[in-house]
Amino acid sequence: MSHFVFRKHDNVGSAAAEHDSQFLADCFIDTGDLNFLLDRENPKRIIVGRTGAGKTALLYHLTASNSRVIQLSPHNLSLNFIASNKVIAFFEEAGVNLAPFYTLLWKHLLVVELIKEKYQIRDLTSYNNFLRSISNIVRKKDRNKELAWDYFEAWGNKFWLTTEERIQELTSRVENSLSAGVNGKFSGISLNAEGARNLSIEQRTEVKEHGLDAVSKVQIRELENMLTVLDENIFDDTKNPYYVTIDMLDENWADERIKFKLIRSLIDVVGQFKRLSNVKVILAMRNDLLYKVLNLETVAGFQEEKYKALYLNLKWERDELERIVESRINKLIKRHYTKGDILFMDVFPHQVDGKNTLDYMLERTFFRPRDIIVFINECLELCAGRPQISAAIIKEAEGNYSSERLQSLANEWKTILPDLMHTSRLLFGLKEHFDVSAITQEFLRERFEEIAYSLNSDSADPITKSLYSLYEAKNANFDSVRNFILRELYAIGLIGIKTGPTDPVSWTRENTLSRLSAGQIRASSSIHIHPMFYRALGIRL
Repeated sequence: MSHFVFRKHDNVGSAAAEHDSQFLADCFIDTGDLNFLLDRENPKRIIVGRTGAGKTALLYHLTASNSRVIQLSPHNLSLNFIASNKVIAFFEEAGVNLAPFYTLLWKHLLVVELIKEKYQIRDLTSYNNFLRSISNIVRKKDRNKELAWDYFEAWGNKFWLTTEERIQELTSRVENSLSAGVNGKFSGISLNAEGARNLSIEQRTEVKEHGLDAVSKVQIRELENMLTVLDENIFDDTKNPYYVTIDMLDENWADERIKFKLIRSLIDVVGQFKRLSNVKVILAMRNDLLYKVLNLETVAGFQEEKYKALYLNLKWERDELERIVESRINKLIKRHYTKGDILFMDVFPHQVDGKNTLDYMLERTFFRPRDIIVFINECLELCAGRPQISAAIIKEAEGNYSSERLQSLANEWKTILPDLMHTSRLLFGLKEHFDVSAITQEFLRERFEEIAYSLNSDSADPITKSLYSLYEAKNANFDSVRNFILRELYAIGLIGIKTGPTDPVSWTRENTLSRLSAGQIRASSSIHIHPMFYRALGIRL
């Protein structure tokens, strides 16, 4: 490496796995999670992690390791067709539980995609070939098999339609069933969300009763038996398992009025598909999305505990992140300059501010691959023409990195805390750690006045709401509001909390969503700003 220098625009990969084609395949570090997903008997099939924890990368390598993987994206499923349907919107706004329809939709989509892939159904000819191949299986004196044959006859000639067409067809069935009998009873009321808002209490009750009855009638009766047939007669080859992966659920693929309800129904269907011993449906979800989905509203009979066995929570150890860094540095340098392995300390200084360099950098991450990759890339931006990265460069790069990570945190939690870029300024210029008692009512008032011009009193952000309630409502409890704000900032990882003098500092950075109870935070508890945000928030060390 005697002639090596970093070049302009050198980097160790993209922050997003979907744009990381140069590094992802060669620099994957297997932490054992891949085997959990490949094992069909293992219940874990919902990958849960924060932004940048490696969910998409894990799915990429699952696909690369198996030829029978069906990749689905909510963007390609055209589910926004449901959100834009005026009749569906009418009954949603009226309070009708349409979860049975959403569950039916997901189950139908997954069954069709699996059969299409296994038998390569692309047109009428390939469909007829499929029917001939399974006719002896499903035409037996078995009621389940007979119902399966009915399903194929009713829906088989639609198997090669686009997913959007199949969704539209099934949605039209529900729309017709819901509309029947309503138009005559409620003349003059438009079947859309606005029309539902204009219903009287009596009308709303009647609409809900009609809606529940209509939804119960729109069932593909034969579909309930299909999972048994798929397991026993179609996907019965233990040597050739099939996997279905669904990613990008956190993106903007449908109106939020139904997006979270669709995802909750999908989670339920994923649990039902556990019955198939040689098929595994796998989802990837951010922590904040899962929290929003499961806490959107109370559903009778819904129990989150029964889904926890399905979660594969991503967590990284220091040595695993070090291996990621070194594998990517080797990918960048080794091919052109040396045949030997390159270690982290070959290109980085041994210490920064008296601390081991890797420890210094990892302290400023949430222990996620994306964070450390972004930090190193910020360093490389300043290293063109240099053979090594100095401590001064790391400190200089930290400024841009810290600001970018704060913006990333705000984007990650936008659905729950849409005003975070503004409310995080409540902490600006404070010490790196301080007692809760230092946040007095007067201090909070002054900080609120500084950021109030950026906020809106009718914002959905719970932190913003709590601030307005404190200074505009009568008899607001200051301690309650202060503790609520601190618990929210703790939950997203912006701060850590040392609840008592003998307790350690508690963080949520291990890619999990954890919350403190109101009683755990006392005036004597201490708040610790996460080092990732020192520079962005002007924290005094």
